[in-house]
Amino acid sequence: TALALLFSPAIMAHGPTPQKIVETVEIAAPLDRVWALAGDFGTVAQWNSALKSSESSNGNQRGARRTLVFANGETLHEDLDAYDAAKHEYQYRMSEPNVKAIPASSYSVIFRMTPTEKGAQVEWKSRAYRGDTSNEPPETLSDEAVSAALQKFFSTGLSELKTKLEAKP
Repeated sequence: TALALLFSPAIMAHGPTPQKIVETVEIAAPLDRVWALAGDFGTVAQWNSALKSSESSNGNQRGARRTLVFANGETLHEDLDAYDAAKHEYQYRMSEPNVKAIPASSYSVIFRMTPTEKGAQVEWKSRAYRGDTSNEPPETLSDEAVSAALQKFFSTGLSELKTKLEAKP
């Protein structure tokens, strides 16, 4: 009986665990030039085609809210928690889930740049929880789904940022 209880589905099921998503790219352009394009919290749609539009209330001030409109028409809101232009870094989090935009119940993000010999490294890092926090989420709201969605969103943006900044004038 003890073994049956130990291996029962109810005992083996578990709630959500944080998913860590990290994407980086090195861009052959001066750090200040990269920051000038990507350092504004509200303008991510200028360099990430996964979005139709993005805008921020209160600019880059702590507490600013960013509204993202995805290519599929879904809207997501994010709040700016910290902004440090001298360190080329900002931190934000999802304020209201919309699993049709990103299949997450919550996430927090650090977006930072560091100088390299060739220019700048840009890192987009998130800690996210799946869209359905029950023990048996549907595949579309699973750990894998949120990881894949954020990885695709981050890598698309970073690839397009690199292309835009390294393009010949």
